[in-house]
Amino acid sequence: MLEIFLFSLLTSIQIIISGYLFHHLFISKKSSDLNIFTLGLLGFVFIGFIGIFLNFFVSLNKFLNDIFFILPFLLFCIFFFNNIIFKKIFFFSILISIFFTITVAFDNHYIPDAGSYHLPFVSILNENKIIVGSNNLHYRFGHTSIMQYISALYNNHLFGDNGISIPLGLLYCFFVGFLIVEILNSKDNRVLYIFLFIILSFVLFRMNRYSDLGNDGPANIFFFYLIVETLKNYSVNYKIRITSILAVFIFLNKITLLLGFLIPIYLIFKNFNVKAIINKTNIFSFIFLSLFILKNFFVSGCLAFPLEQTCIKKVFWFNDQNSYNVKYVRAENEAWTKGWPNQNEPKKNHFDYISNFEWFNTWKFNHGKVIIKKISPFLIFLSIMSFFLYFSNKKALNLKNFKEKMPKGDFLNYFLIGLCLTGSLIWFFKFPVFRYGYGYLISFFAISISMLLKNLSVFYRPEKLNKNILIIFVVLLCGVSVKNLIRIASNYENINSAWPQIYSNDQKYTKQDYKPVFKNSKILFYKNEKNTCYYSTSPCTHLLDFNFNNLNMMLVYGYKVYYFK
Repeated sequence: MLEIFLFSLLTSIQIIISGYLFHHLFISKKSSDLNIFTLGLLGFVFIGFIGIFLNFFVSLNKFLNDIFFILPFLLFCIFFFNNIIFKKIFFFSILISIFFTITVAFDNHYIPDAGSYHLPFVSILNENKIIVGSNNLHYRFGHTSIMQYISALYNNHLFGDNGISIPLGLLYCFFVGFLIVEILNSKDNRVLYIFLFIILSFVLFRMNRYSDLGNDGPANIFFFYLIVETLKNYSVNYKIRITSILAVFIFLNKITLLLGFLIPIYLIFKNFNVKAIINKTNIFSFIFLSLFILKNFFVSGCLAFPLEQTCIKKVFWFNDQNSYNVKYVRAENEAWTKGWPNQNEPKKNHFDYISNFEWFNTWKFNHGKVIIKKISPFLIFLSIMSFFLYFSNKKALNLKNFKEKMPKGDFLNYFLIGLCLTGSLIWFFKFPVFRYGYGYLISFFAISISMLLKNLSVFYRPEKLNKNILIIFVVLLCGVSVKNLIRIASNYENINSAWPQIYSNDQKYTKQDYKPVFKNSKILFYKNEKNTCYYSTSPCTHLLDFNFNNLNMMLVYGYKVYYFK
């Protein structure tokens, strides 16, 4: 556990410095007065860009990652070093690392997706430059997240393989810190204040374990972050720059949250000027997005796999023959989100199941209940806290003021409500799994409540309100910490390592060498016949129902290319 703390401390400092450099170089030179946690969140954006850019040319190997880890420290010390700023970074990094340690220790990655394709793809990145047609080995390699690239960059000679587990947990910790600081600084913006209160409550209530995050957690976290930045009282041009880069980063994490692009588009059209469109932030965002789309094209033959309309079928590595072709993958993905495995016998095929609302009854009595179960405790908590705030300030409540000061014409807030409602409806009709859409759902709920409550007189006494809010969150943070400490205590004697498991699901702490598949005297790939691949020798797949006799691999200018005859 001490190792986890020390490694996370060093990584926190490096990520914050990366965010400082990024903000200074590409957004605004006024970086020193920013929330430290904001710099940490922006650090992930910059690191993701570096990871995907480098992988076009080289593997994200340990030697390269050593340089990547050390370089931000050197650049900061040479060009930007300020003793006060560094002390601030160091202090907050200690707090983050403590919270990270109790959140991550003796927990695990999101199973089974981590073992199936998150970790295997990270292994590919650590051992190979971009592999053309890699989704012909596993169709889910076609829609991986930018988080895999960020994770891969932390497998270095200091951290070893366990380094790949650090970024995801730190992202959650940075976001919690960000929300707390913003609450303390936003009492004059009551809609934002209430929104932050609701989001922080949700994050602590529902996202308090490392295994809760997976590939979907970062996208939803950054969607919440995007809404916060949109609600803040920035200059228009700065708000356009920050929302543009966040919308891109969200898309690179989860395509289902692409409606985030509508926020900078709305701001640009409402406040049209040349500087709002042509600036170094938007140029960076465009290059970042282009790199990711180009990566998608090389990996799958599609610009956004598995959307068939984005596929360029003439490229020879595009798979339109195998059983896992783009049409099947799209139908399977949608069917599974709508509860296909839970349907009664005889089971419909994926295409029939998702048509004409055939899925609804099955989904309603299965995952629908799961969603209610997930949200209900949170809603109960909010109700209790609302009563607490009301009775602690009941003399300040003035219904006359409430009626007289109802919000009028606050179009940006109404636009956000409409966007989140639209996203929630698309989520329900296309991919109604909670983790795919709670960014939309919770944001819609939070902004709506914020608009309804902002003119209650209770919110005109921020000094007393902040005190009550602080009491609430101290209690909630203590509850979350105690919950994780109990988990740590219960597993301390039973598990060999405090790090999340990356090699297998049976607590084997050595990298696995699975059975190689040969073709023309060359290793085509590795396969695990009994389980998923996890973080093993790459490229590895557990899908055995391919017609591998038709799968071929060739080298083109040092790049591996997988294709079907």
